[in-house]
Amino acid sequence: MRDAIFDSQLSKDMNLEKLIALFKSNGANRIIYKRLSPNDNSKNQPYMGNHLTNLSFIPTGEIQDTKSDSKKISDPKRKIKYLANLEFNWMDGEGRLFEAPNAKLIYYPQYPEVRLSGFLQGCSINSGGWMDPKIYGRDEGRVLLFGINSRGVIAFLAIPDSNLAREIEAVDENNFDLTGIFKEITIDSSIGHDSKVLLLEELKRIHLSEWIDSKRLNSDGNLQSYLAQNGGGYTLEAELGIKPNGDANPDFYGWEVKQFAVNNFAKIGNKALTLMTPEPNGGVYVDEGVERFVLDYGYTKNDGERYDFTGIHNYEKIHARTGLKLILHGYDYDSNTITKADGFVGLITAGENIAGSWSFAKLIGHWKRKHAKAVYVPSMSRM
Repeated sequence: MRDAIFDSQLSKDMNLEKLIALFKSNGANRIIYKRLSPNDNSKNQPYMGNHLTNLSFIPTGEIQDTKSDSKKISDPKRKIKYLANLEFNWMDGEGRLFEAPNAKLIYYPQYPEVRLSGFLQGCSINSGGWMDPKIYGRDEGRVLLFGINSRGVIAFLAIPDSNLAREIEAVDENNFDLTGIFKEITIDSSIGHDSKVLLLEELKRIHLSEWIDSKRLNSDGNLQSYLAQNGGGYTLEAELGIKPNGDANPDFYGWEVKQFAVNNFAKIGNKALTLMTPEPNGGVYVDEGVERFVLDYGYTKNDGERYDFTGIHNYEKIHARTGLKLILHGYDYDSNTITKADGFVGLITAGENIAGSWSFAKLIGHWKRKHAKAVYVPSMSRM
């Protein structure tokens, strides 16, 4: 059997400075941690938060819906769940990585809660029983640390009374509270403890700059003039150092930044905002293609030379032009719960044919990646 890596003298002597260096050497750009409770172990699964969208800082794979019909699951709240695969590696005191190939996040919407599962299954490390409830997996004083990189999570466990656990205890009050569950250890001094403060400082600087020439950053990060009507968004991104791209990840230190045009700063609530624009992943739009969708439900003003699909679609009301209505399938209003794991937001015809649909799994994933932390900034133009 392999030596228990977290019981090794190297791990017991680990300090925060060395841990940060090891995490960074493995590509981590953020470090977060959770002080484990007695229920945080391999049997009960560590509690991660009440919703996947609160964990936007943890990269995950595509979210999948699943429903269990097993009679072994007595709690009906656990039958509907969403799984997010996770690239998860344990790190030892020398910085070596050990893959946990079955690690995943499980979201139970009826509670709601997110649990970490499979984090030891199939992994070659010997955790020394520190996550086993029959041994030390209920002991208090354990600290689970995550180094976050672009692909996933690197994990290290500080056992009770270790040098690292005592050091974290000493600085715990000064660390930034991310979610009420996780705290962050700052490793980039330019960010400080709170990315929200940095964002607000930058937006204040931009606001005090008064009128700004319309511009954008090109793909190489170089400034160039931009005089089109939609220059407000590009100008804001350029001021924040954001290069235009189609990446579905947040723009600015974990924040999604959106600009919207107004005529008067005193009346910024008079215009509808676009929250997100994911494509449907079901219905005619997917099964028969975008062209069929637009031809069937769009309209033309020039004898078929161009077709458009537009319009505000309201819940359970047929739109006069498109013939479609908005529905929520698999959601109960009275209990405010998801009742079908494969539920969706859909546009359907009067005959209940699905023109386009967005699965709950896709919407949860999209919101988690890009919109859990968002700011909407009004702008005016004098072009």
